[in-house]
Amino acid sequence: MTLAKRITLKTCVLTTALVIVAVSAAWGLLAARKSVRIAGDEYAELRMILNLDEHLMAARGMVEAGATPEGANAELLEAVRVLRNLLGFQDQQHRDIAPHEEEEGRYLQALESNVRKVAASLTTQTGEVEVAAALAGLKAAQAQLKHLANEMDETIALSHRASSRTLQVTLIVLVLVSCAMILTTVLVNIALYRSVVVPIRRLRDTVRMLASGRFDKRLPQTNDDEFGQLARDFNQMAAELDELYHDLERRVREKSRELVRSERLAGIGYLAAGVAHEINNPLSIISGHAELTLRRIRKPTDAREQEATEQALRIIRDESFRCKGIIEKLLSLSSGGDAERTRVPLDQIVDDVATMLRSLKQYRDRKVTVEFAPGSNVLGNETELRQVILNLTVNALEAVEPDVGEVQLKGKRHNGTIELIVSDNGHGMTHETREHVFDPFFTQRTGSKRRGFGLGLSITHAIVESHGGRITAQSDGLNQGSRFKVELPVFSAEEDEA
Repeated sequence: MTLAKRITLKTCVLTTALVIVAVSAAWGLLAARKSVRIAGDEYAELRMILNLDEHLMAARGMVEAGATPEGANAELLEAVRVLRNLLGFQDQQHRDIAPHEEEEGRYLQALESNVRKVAASLTTQTGEVEVAAALAGLKAAQAQLKHLANEMDETIALSHRASSRTLQVTLIVLVLVSCAMILTTVLVNIALYRSVVVPIRRLRDTVRMLASGRFDKRLPQTNDDEFGQLARDFNQMAAELDELYHDLERRVREKSRELVRSERLAGIGYLAAGVAHEINNPLSIISGHAELTLRRIRKPTDAREQEATEQALRIIRDESFRCKGIIEKLLSLSSGGDAERTRVPLDQIVDDVATMLRSLKQYRDRKVTVEFAPGSNVLGNETELRQVILNLTVNALEAVEPDVGEVQLKGKRHNGTIELIVSDNGHGMTHETREHVFDPFFTQRTGSKRRGFGLGLSITHAIVESHGGRITAQSDGLNQGSRFKVELPVFSAEEDEA
């Protein structure tokens, strides 16, 4: 059954219960109103009968006292008027208890006839016989009134008891129906909570997980109602998003590798000019000594000339190795490498990068110092970590002024990590710069021959994060220098065994 049908059914059940309550209350109120109306009518009739009895009692007293017939007759005429009013009142009533009303009507008509006879006898009375007949008629009329009053009292009592029973039954029905309605409402609310609120909360939690990047989460498909259909559609959407996310992630990784490669090649291109100058010097020495050696070996030589030739060959060998070392360091920066993580001696990499940068002509007027504890091994990719150190050191050298500029590379082991701090006494950074220094394409480098695209620190940040490390930027303000702290996990013996 669908959720809409279930909600409609439950709503119909509640509506039926409400209708039952309303009908029960209306029935009880109408029944009570009927009993109260009957009792009220009987009470009004009783008052008229009591008034009639008073007139008959007054007429009887006058007859017994031997008063003139006119006074007694006036009381009897007033009694007849009350009787006519009582009969008229009965004609206006609803015949809710027809036998009782008909019996009362017959009594009142007989009473009226009796009173009229007494009144007629009083107008023609001439002796004691007529007086006695009038008294007998008045006594009979009073007896009828008493009987009628008793019946009215009984009717009033019956109406009161009926009204009480009706109210009691109505109250019991209302209490039972209300309890059933409350129980039904509770059960309906629990069912609605389970069928509506719980799926909505589950959907909300899953959507939040999906928004946080957990595209593997799925909604359980427990039934075939609207939420079950929604769960199927949601799971299909999540599966498509998961596939799209993995595809985008793959593309981002590819583009990131291309960006890293491009940034690395850009740095190598920048270093190539300085390296070429460094290679020119040993090449000039090599070529000069090679020419001298060539001339010497073409003519006879003595021991002294032979020693000079050997010395020239040693210089050629040493300078060749020097060129080889420079080329190897340059190639170590440009090699792409892979994502393999191995033991990397971070202190040696820092020393190699510092040595290379010190030898470059454009940085010879700046001071580069290294304070790094030996044996600082981390788990990572050597090529990528070498690029991190190169980027931070070159940025620091570009930020300081010639002759007074100083860059420090300090490293130590702290709480299971290797901390590398690259600090300088250069331009410094503002708060806004520190907030965006690792954002892609953000750069504030001006007046420098090496113009950047704002990718160096962004790639550096990505490399450090991919190694499970952390990099932070600090500065006390403009012209107060900058500090970049890199924290990388220490390489452990267990990782070496693995």
